[in-house]
Amino acid sequence: MASCTIFYTGDLHDRLTLPAAEKIRALRSEVENALLLDSGDAVGAGNLFYRPGGEPILQVMSDLGYDAMAMGNRESHPTLAVLKRKLAAARFPILAANLMAKRKPRPAAVQDYIIKVLPNGLRVAVFGLAPQITSPESWWSKVTDYVFDDPLKTAPGLAAKLRPQADLVICLSHCGRARDEELAKLPEVDAVIGGHSHVALETPDQVDGKPVAHAGVYGRWLGRLDLEVEGGRVMRAHGELIPIR
Repeated sequence: MASCTIFYTGDLHDRLTLPAAEKIRALRSEVENALLLDSGDAVGAGNLFYRPGGEPILQVMSDLGYDAMAMGNRESHPTLAVLKRKLAAARFPILAANLMAKRKPRPAAVQDYIIKVLPNGLRVAVFGLAPQITSPESWWSKVTDYVFDDPLKTAPGLAAKLRPQADLVICLSHCGRARDEELAKLPEVDAVIGGHSHVALETPDQVDGKPVAHAGVYGRWLGRLDLEVEGGRVMRAHGELIPIR
């Protein structure tokens, strides 16, 4: 039986303090077979605003060694040029499998998923979903460089694609608690790490026996989800929130 630990944050809104960041670094360094993920809205400003010099929180997260984050509405922008500037400081993938380019290619930082092989050999696939900021049918789709498909439309096919390639399939979502519970019902998904609802779940919700975890808002907690896996199945899952400020 192999083990995996997922450390997670979400909805930081540019309020991750330096002491909290150092606690994340210390806790992450204690576990060998672990990933550090964020479920989106790390950036403080709204999606139409940005700092021309880049987003400092993404630099901090890069220095902490985040493996990936879901694109929140605050990480998005309707134009390619600004989206590239907004995400420039991220030295880790921004996951938004339901982002669809209309007029221009999306930035290289934006990916559908990652597959990480942990030191113990466990293969972990993580795919990300953004909220449906601009739907393909909306008026705004006529002027934006991107649209966002319904996450519940994107997820089934992608999860089924990843299942043969991984021992664990994790959905990293900024779609809100209700959508996350629907995503957890997909047979190929083992766990959902979510955000957008600003809810702190001291222990993860259980949906069809699968954990749905949220770490609250403003960097008050670091989530920890410990999974034991055998034969491509999660045999045991334990989750908690660790106060970090």
